[in-house]
Amino acid sequence: MFENLAVITNPANKDKQIYSIVTGRLDYAADNMLGKKLFCRTLLSPYPRAKIISINTSAAMAVPGVKAICTYEDCPQWSQNIYFAGQEVAGVAAVDEATAARAVKLITVEYEQYPFVVGPDEAMAPGAPLVGTVPEKNTQGWELMRGDFEAGFANADVDFTTTIGWTQYFQHGNIESTQAVCAWTGDHLYVWTTSQNPFAGRSSVASALGIPQNRVHLISHGTGNGHGNKLSMPWLVPAAVLAKKAGMPVLYARTRYEEFNTQGHQFPLKATIRLGMKNDGTLVAADSHYLGDAAATSSNRSTGGNDSLRYTYRIPDARFLGTGTATNKPPTSAWRCVQHPPGTWISEIAIDQAAEEVGMNPLDFRYKNILNPDEVDLDSGLPMASNGQRECLEKVAAAIGWNANYHEVGARTLEDGRKHGIGICGHVDGHGSMSSVVGAIVNLTRDGTCLISSGISRASGGTNTAHCHIVAETLGMKYEDVNTGDWGNTDVCSEGGSQGGSTRTITTGAAFQIAAEDALAQVLETAALMFGVDASELATGDSKVFLKSDPNNSKTFREVCGRNSWSIVGRGYGWGKVLRHREVAGFPIGSPCEVRGVTAGAAEVAVDTETGVVEVLKFAQALDNGRAIFYQGSMNQILGGCEINIHQALFMEQIVDKDTGLTVNGSYLDHKWGTSLDFDTAGFSAALVEGDDACGPYGCKGMGEPCISNMSSIASAVYNAIGVWIHQPPITPQKVLKALGKA
Repeated sequence: MFENLAVITNPANKDKQIYSIVTGRLDYAADNMLGKKLFCRTLLSPYPRAKIISINTSAAMAVPGVKAICTYEDCPQWSQNIYFAGQEVAGVAAVDEATAARAVKLITVEYEQYPFVVGPDEAMAPGAPLVGTVPEKNTQGWELMRGDFEAGFANADVDFTTTIGWTQYFQHGNIESTQAVCAWTGDHLYVWTTSQNPFAGRSSVASALGIPQNRVHLISHGTGNGHGNKLSMPWLVPAAVLAKKAGMPVLYARTRYEEFNTQGHQFPLKATIRLGMKNDGTLVAADSHYLGDAAATSSNRSTGGNDSLRYTYRIPDARFLGTGTATNKPPTSAWRCVQHPPGTWISEIAIDQAAEEVGMNPLDFRYKNILNPDEVDLDSGLPMASNGQRECLEKVAAAIGWNANYHEVGARTLEDGRKHGIGICGHVDGHGSMSSVVGAIVNLTRDGTCLISSGISRASGGTNTAHCHIVAETLGMKYEDVNTGDWGNTDVCSEGGSQGGSTRTITTGAAFQIAAEDALAQVLETAALMFGVDASELATGDSKVFLKSDPNNSKTFREVCGRNSWSIVGRGYGWGKVLRHREVAGFPIGSPCEVRGVTAGAAEVAVDTETGVVEVLKFAQALDNGRAIFYQGSMNQILGGCEINIHQALFMEQIVDKDTGLTVNGSYLDHKWGTSLDFDTAGFSAALVEGDDACGPYGCKGMGEPCISNMSSIASAVYNAIGVWIHQPPITPQKVLKALGKA
């Protein structure tokens, strides 16, 4: 289906907004109100669990240049109760950052300190101090049953159990820290911010301040990375409060240290997984318990950790348990793919170990047990709109020469004396799906060009550009004739939803397809009057309208749109999770379905057994994204995901002192993240599997998150090299040497 596409998947198409980015013309939050705004610094709690008894701000307010101070008493976003070291206590707005920083140090706070706990195992122990974010306890749980797992194990020949984790805790480290400029005009609030969901930001500010939404005017144009860290936007309210008190615009921009201590973090995950198998490697039963460390939030961070095991493999009888644990660490949030990076790390290592238990090649074990495209989801009984798991595995295996390079554990030494290893993984991801229906606006100007108005910001690489592709294809226009108008502006755009769950290309794209169809119908009606025919006799292509019976008889979009004294505006709303353009597994068009990301990864490593250093020689990824709407953007997502996988596997970790609750490495430097000198991008390989998703517009689905959850292939490769599993990322030289008994 969707043959002879003129715009979609064309590798020559460039990002519509890249010129603004590379020339510095794309405005970010701090670029607004230049020379007219105050600057803010915040006071952070030094204690992980406490209650504020009193705050004295008089000395700070007396500093020349200080214009306003806010605390929990006048900022509804903040609390008198402290749940983690680094929680914001007070904010100062001053004429410059240095003045604000000096004034913050003069604020005195009296605290009542309470016992605290930062380790999840300790938080789950009887008698542990209460964290405070979950009423009267530190844990919350859930259970999901499939079939009869006890009968499944009774039918198994091999009964295998493993415990893996904890995975690491780290901060997102977005290039642009969380920030906002707020300014009041009368009782109207104007906000420029960095957001993954502008309309949710408008709603949350209006609710917190008790004002109607039409008095909050929020714009989010440029966003220097989101990765799940810019969804809830708790920084907006204190910025608005300070601006109101000062009577001047205020920039509330967190320093890197403030960011590492106040904003969201990836959460640690741990699991015990029991698998039942036949002697031939067929999985028949599973019993798993996933534990998630939510830190200082009330969320249950164990949910979704089991997705890769549940969705990927044909296990008819299973029990999935989860326990979310609160601790007094800075809060957790979505990290690019929420639970799937740590969850897939755990589940895929368990699959490798299960394959070894029955004496099978780990790739063959996966081929035997993965769900095929014509099989339904085992929990919902619904068809998968697309599932290219086998082809993804085949592509990454070929990219690193699996058949030629795979060997027994520890069996190959490179010429330089390092141990060689190879590993593979793959999973069906709960992200990339069609989400809640949203709207879109398409504006055809009288000169025959088109502008799209998108309700999302520039938080990810090329989503708005993908929507331009969909609109151009639907209208029959040249790609260069469709551009972005305004975006991320709650005053003039239709609500575009949240840039989370890898849902915007597919979900907002569906709305843009319908909006473009609405605009196209108006174009054809106008052109029909000019041709003197019925609109059904006309078609479009190459920015022209022509007779189907005589394509040479045509008029340009400029001629057609210029006939009216008004612009043609199309509006549209998408559709839900249904099979829209083809049947799957016997389910007809219109049936409910599951839409999920599908991916695989493979790694080749060299391990220096004297220093413990791991070098990734090759890293391959393949991803079933249904269809590559914006080809360059799709490839960039996968290649960028290669870097992120390596970062997670080898480098990223934030360390919290269990005795004080304080972060000890709250900066880019102290996190010891990898740089371009730590891996060779020439060894990266990216492949697209275009499986024609039966739900998404033009067969597409999301891909930004699945491609950063393949780092377990690096752990598998290290095991293949040295013969010892390192279950807890990051795989540092110290951990390698310890595993080898050398440290």
